[in-house]
Amino acid sequence: MQALLRAGDLHLDHAHPAARQTLRTALRELPGKAVILTGDLTVARLLAAELEFIADAAERPVYFVLGNHDHYGSSVARVRDLVADLTARRPEIRWLPPAGVIELGEDLAVVGVDGWADGLAGDPMATPLVLNDDRLIAELAAFASRAGKLVVKRALARADAERLEVLLERAVEAAGRVIVVTHIPPFVESLPRSGRLANPAWHPLLVCGSTGEVLRRIASRNPGHTFSVWCGHTHVATDVAVLPNLRCKVIGARYGEPAVHRVDI
Repeated sequence: MQALLRAGDLHLDHAHPAARQTLRTALRELPGKAVILTGDLTVARLLAAELEFIADAAERPVYFVLGNHDHYGSSVARVRDLVADLTARRPEIRWLPPAGVIELGEDLAVVGVDGWADGLAGDPMATPLVLNDDRLIAELAAFASRAGKLVVKRALARADAERLEVLLERAVEAAGRVIVVTHIPPFVESLPRSGRLANPAWHPLLVCGSTGEVLRRIASRNPGHTFSVWCGHTHVATDVAVLPNLRCKVIGARYGEPAVHRVDI
């Protein structure tokens, strides 16, 4: 059996020096073949430096997807250019969507896409709730209306879902076990059952229905494979079986307390 290190919603822009040192020590000392990051590492202006901080501390490959916060203060286009430049300069840091299928041995493959809350769950036009994405990400802030912003979110989510379908089709040819890394939970079932996030008004802001549809379809077509989705965004840990061969695990997190965990696989 081997291990991976998994972390989500680190929000290092909120972490004090002592918390960063604790994280650095864990990254250096915990055993694991690679580090998997499920998004929301920081904000856009700090993203490249923080990815290098993680890689320098871990001294092993780092695979990541982007979260909504990783675009704050910038645009989707500029952040994608930034991480493309970084990964070209630091090949041990790999953004999962363009990295393709990562084969980690023992019949295991890893793929990933960022994911966007696309309003396919719940009623995106009626919810009274709004995330800071709408004003802090340039492509969304460019539209004054909720409907205009929703068009952009759905276009981004569909593009990720289309890419995920291609990646999954390749992954099932390479391995019997597939880990899917994304930021936004793909299923309503993965949301908290109690507390404020259990309110259906949150569903349009917390679920990427487009990636969920792809995952259900591919898992149903491949009953002999197992699919484990690793995601974040809600900060509330959940672990649910969506289908007999499809589980979704949301990684818990707290602002100011960045943590990494070993996962035996």
